[in-house]
Amino acid sequence: MAYADERGGAGAHAQGRARRRLFLMSSLVGMTPAIRRLIPDLGCRRMAFIPTASYAADYGAANRLMHWWWRALGVDVHVVDLTDARRWRIHDELRRADVFYVCGGNTFYLMYCLQTSGAAGIIRERVAQGVPYLGESAGAVAAAPSIDYIAPMDERPAMVGKSAAPVPGLALSAYRVVPHVHGLALGRAAAHIVRAHAADSRFVPLRNDQALVVAGTQARVFTTRAVLPLAM
Repeated sequence: MAYADERGGAGAHAQGRARRRLFLMSSLVGMTPAIRRLIPDLGCRRMAFIPTASYAADYGAANRLMHWWWRALGVDVHVVDLTDARRWRIHDELRRADVFYVCGGNTFYLMYCLQTSGAAGIIRERVAQGVPYLGESAGAVAAAPSIDYIAPMDERPAMVGKSAAPVPGLALSAYRVVPHVHGLALGRAAAHIVRAHAADSRFVPLRNDQALVVAGTQARVFTTRAVLPLAM
C-alpha cells in the first residue's frame, strides 16, 4: 500500500521532508534486504544503535542483542545508551552517525530518555539532513508526532508521570505506526489501538512481517516473507 506523507510547506522544513529516509518496522526479522535497498551502502556506514527502550521491557535482552546482527553484516555499530550521564558522549555519537537504529521496548521510557538526554533534537536535525532512521517497534512508534496512542500496549513508567498532557514523539513523520498487529503477545493491544483509530488514515497497522518505508514525501507499506510473522 502506498501513502503520500505530509506535503506542502516551503524552505528548510520542506527540504528536510524531501531528504527523509525512514524504515519503521514491528520486527527486524526478514527486513534486512529491504533495508539494504533503502540504504545501499549500509555496510559502509557508522550506526548509532540505541537500545534504551529495551531497558524497560521484559523481552528487552533479545532486542539489545541485535547489535551483533548488524556487526555481522559489516556495519560499524556504536551502542548509544541514552541513560549515560556523559551527555557529551551521546551527542557526539549521534552527530557522527551515518544511520540511526532505535530498538523496541517501552516507547514512553524511550521518549523520556530521548528528551532528557537532548538526543531528540539532534536526531530530528540529522534525519532532516538525510541520515536514515531505522525504528523497530517502540523505535517506530517514537517517529510519530505524539505517542499517547500506544498506551494500551506500553505502560507509562513512573518517571514519565500520569499527566493528561500529550507525550510528544520525534515527529519524523505524520504517521502513527501500530506495531505487532496479529502478534501472539501484543496483538490484542494492537487490535485495540487499530479499532480506536480506524477512521484516521494517519494510523498505519503493521504485522511483524511489515514495515512502513518513508522516502522523501512518499510512504508505503512493505511486506517481507518473514519466517515468524506472528512472533511477539
